[in-house]
Amino acid sequence: MTATLEQLAEDTAVYLLPRDGFDRMDRDGYFFEAGPLRASVQRIRLGDVEAAVEWTRSDGRRRGLQRVEWWAGWHAEPSDLGERLLSQGLVPDDPPSLTGMTCRNEPAAGPADVEVRLIETIDEQLAALEVDWEIWGVPETERVRRREIERGRFDALRAVSQHYAAFADGRLAGFGRGENLEGGGTALMGGAVLPEARGRGVYRALVRARWDHAVEQGTPLLVVQAGPMSGPILTSLGFESHGEVRLYSDRL
Repeated sequence: MTATLEQLAEDTAVYLLPRDGFDRMDRDGYFFEAGPLRASVQRIRLGDVEAAVEWTRSDGRRRGLQRVEWWAGWHAEPSDLGERLLSQGLVPDDPPSLTGMTCRNEPAAGPADVEVRLIETIDEQLAALEVDWEIWGVPETERVRRREIERGRFDALRAVSQHYAAFADGRLAGFGRGENLEGGGTALMGGAVLPEARGRGVYRALVRARWDHAVEQGTPLLVVQAGPMSGPILTSLGFESHGEVRLYSDRL
């Protein structure tokens, strides 16, 4: 059955194409995905919250992961899910919530002085990821580990995703990733702009590049779970908001 726009916006990761290095499974009342850095729980319709926390926590530790993320959409059950997750030792993530959004109309193009390039080599990928890691304060020890992970999965991920680097005045200024969705369309999974380059339309240009890809594939649709910084920009570009996704982190 084809997912609705609201379903795509609420539980985006559930509808991504399978990716090498990610284990995905439908369990009793939730969808679980484990990758090389973290695991996530989505499409949550639980009866026994405590048992689900125990299983995901145990599985995450078995895999050597640092955390399990719980993405509680606006249809998540039970109604007191957040309180019960907190009682099990989880904490609100940063940011504590995202807005599920979709766009089916052509967003505005980026400014002429911002160039967006499709990343085609691992060296370009690592250079662009430094933008993301710098913004999120990823320590150098963790960056070393992530570089090795990226080198190992770069070719496989290119089959189902697109990575872009944005340049302003010839300097690397931003990074964005698009993931192909089952049934067509592109999910905006990550977007970052260096502080000194903000306000120049870099993020807008990265959004437009991923829209152009979706159009080229014959499925003009963008889906995103937007943070507080990107949400207002996306609204101005014509994205529709569907609801709030609350984020909780189980730090292993």
